[in-house]
Amino acid sequence: MKISILIIISLLIFSTGCSQKNTLFSEDAQELSAVMNTQKGQLYSSLEIKATIVATYLNASNPEYKNSKDEMFLISIFIDDDSSDPENHGIYNKAYTLTLNNLKAKSITKLKFEDDLIKIAPIRNRWSTYYLVGFESKSEDKLKLVFKNDAYGAEVLEYPKVF
Repeated sequence: MKISILIIISLLIFSTGCSQKNTLFSEDAQELSAVMNTQKGQLYSSLEIKATIVATYLNASNPEYKNSKDEMFLISIFIDDDSSDPENHGIYNKAYTLTLNNLKAKSITKLKFEDDLIKIAPIRNRWSTYYLVGFESKSEDKLKLVFKNDAYGAEVLEYPKVF
């Protein structure tokens, strides 16, 4: 008898839980667009991750950057054993390069973790350093963001160009 009561109570709890609005996935269109325009890449040495880049193409996902003359990205970078010197840390680390269609960044702004722009990032962590990065716009159909290290290779993240 006790088992059947527990089963009935469990079924009632689960059935009412399923009838409620699912809050696991956001209905916010900007968040969804950010997820769809975000890619992650990693550079390895054997099986060890040496660097991680997460890049969100803002021209396609954020109305504020839709009409920008530059190709704008929200970029987070984590480098294992990165320098503590701010001039050689993260995106400025001289052992790594970041290009878009073979062009270096036109503008780089380091962001604080509390910045509103970072809040739209689908992947956030305190170990990465965040940047708003602008590249000169070219009339190409594909954007190829390349994060490279001579010892660990390159990771290519491709995005369709927004016109």
